[in-house]
Amino acid sequence: MSALASTLQRFTPKPNARRIGPIGLECSLTALHLVQMEVSADHVISVSAVASTPYPESREALLASPKKMRALVRQALATDRFRGKQVVTTLPAADTRILPVTYRVHEGQSSDAAILEVLKERIEGDLKDYVIDYLPVRSGKHSGEHLAIVAIARHDAVIRYLELLRKSGLEIKQLEIGPAAIRRVVSAIGPRDQHTNVLAINFGRNESYLTVISGSRLLLDQSVRIGETALLEGVASALEMSVDAVRKLVSGSGTAPDAAPPQHGSTRLDIDIEETLQEIIKPMLLDLAEEINRVLVYTASQTHGESVSQIYLMGSLARWKGMDQLLDSLVKLPVKTIPDPLEPFGSNNKSAAVSKQSRPEIAVATGLALNGMLENDGY
Repeated sequence: MSALASTLQRFTPKPNARRIGPIGLECSLTALHLVQMEVSADHVISVSAVASTPYPESREALLASPKKMRALVRQALATDRFRGKQVVTTLPAADTRILPVTYRVHEGQSSDAAILEVLKERIEGDLKDYVIDYLPVRSGKHSGEHLAIVAIARHDAVIRYLELLRKSGLEIKQLEIGPAAIRRVVSAIGPRDQHTNVLAINFGRNESYLTVISGSRLLLDQSVRIGETALLEGVASALEMSVDAVRKLVSGSGTAPDAAPPQHGSTRLDIDIEETLQEIIKPMLLDLAEEINRVLVYTASQTHGESVSQIYLMGSLARWKGMDQLLDSLVKLPVKTIPDPLEPFGSNNKSAAVSKQSRPEIAVATGLALNGMLENDGY
């Protein structure tokens, strides 16, 4: 082989070359979550790197300090073999308002213009002060009505967040909204040969989000005024304890209903604590159960009678042991904490630990990392 041919061969892409995806980055309530995927020439997706780095202080304090954020990002990137600095991210929930918008597109009008026309009546102030994005959900062929999930954020909040990440040495490839990431990861972990309707409940501090995915299509996303804070305060009031003490209590105890068998090694005191927590928490979840039932009816109306077959929990309350079983007893549907969203992909990186356990905390970051990686990523 000539020297020229040898040199050309070195620089010719090999058929088994792998493409590295962007880093999915989420600033959750308690930790910075990073996930990166890679895809082979034959379209097999695997995990390239993953990290969950707890905040040294509150998220609010961290987001207000570029210096502290830069240090945390560097710490997280150093825990695994992340490649590149491109990220797909989503704004913290506190800075984003997500709402369903029904609109009609008139002749000669774009969907963008039609949505903005509706928003002028629903949003206070000048729309120029906001960054607006939307996901189409459905179109009524006969009625002419369209439905979209619209995300709205103050322009200054978006710029502040993007600048924070830029100063941390990152390059923003795309800013997404949470429901898009959730839709992507739920579609990825679901059965590939079946069309199912899944409800994902992402619990936040003060609000939670109910997202319905039909096959690979986003069908609904709505917020409900229930979150971890309300439950912690309710339990604290009932037990006359501090919120911090209750947080430690629920992290070490279960909330599963009476039908659940006791955990191996449970003492009588452990069981008494669990039963007490069940009695306090269960009535507090009734409003959520009602909202879920409304979502089930809506889903059936939009899918020719096919209701939700599975409910996945993610976010803060998903970390409460037994919460899935407790909610299951209220809605009479299979409810479980979302499985490890990385598990279906495997890993070619020994340091990218892919567990068999539920990891609800990295679901959104995984969905962000899958941006542009899935064949069925359209609507």
